Amino acid sequence: MLQFAKFESRQNRRGFWIGAVVVLALQALFAGMAKTYINNPDMEKLLKQMPQGMLEGFGIHPESFSTFEGWVASEPYTFYALLLGFFAMNWSIGSIVKERDRQTAEFLFTLPGSRTSIYWAKWCSHVLQVIAIAVAVIAITLSLGQATDTMKDAGAVTGLIVASTLIAFAFMGIGYAITPWLSSERTGLSLGIGVVLLMFLFNMLSGFGDNLGWLADISLFHLFDTFAISRGGSLSVGGVASAVGIFAAGSIAGWLALLKRDL
Repeated sequence: MLQFAKFESRQNRRGFWIGAVVVLALQALFAGMAKTYINNPDMEKLLKQMPQGMLEGFGIHPESFSTFEGWVASEPYTFYALLLGFFAMNWSIGSIVKERDRQTAEFLFTLPGSRTSIYWAKWCSHVLQVIAIAVAVIAITLSLGQATDTMKDAGAVTGLIVASTLIAFAFMGIGYAITPWLSSERTGLSLGIGVVLLMFLFNMLSGFGDNLGWLADISLFHLFDTFAISRGGSLSVGGVASAVGIFAAGSIAGWLALLKRDL
């Protein structure tokens, strides 16, 4: 199983490094720009002119730009969850379908290793890659927050990054549930991007009126109250349970489907 995990990591190393560089670069840029946005009167005027739905979609509150933690809870949080969700879901949704699409499934699943060991080895590889990116993001965000002398609550910043990482894991669970049923890697990639974007769109549309408020209930981006976390609040039990539950259920569903599929 360890050898299968190493093999999957080598297969996915290009995607991992691209994802890591993109996510880390964007978070470093956001954290470094914090001073420009915090307590900026011009920014407050601009926020008042923006549509409420857009503000809701990016988790922006009137008081968001008064602290470093509030700034991280807005655009940096949303873009981190969005990008890591893209990469995490596409790694998981491609785990089995890429073997079928590249016509390596017949060889891989006839090796002296069960489907179970191969599946969970891939799972472990992807989980470790997501955790590695999350740890790096926490480190760089906290370092820049301290360097710019704008951060007051490191725990709140860490909590925000953990919350968005849990959302990425939930997307991974959906990807694992889908991958045994697909035969085209391109279809899997398109589907993965589509699901993440659709969830984000639901979250944004939910802020455009009470009639659309129900869309937030089916969006993973709405699992956590980022503003409350930025103010020192803890991650909600319901949000954590939902994210972990979707990840676990999707992972198990994908494994059971793989055992039954004729590859």
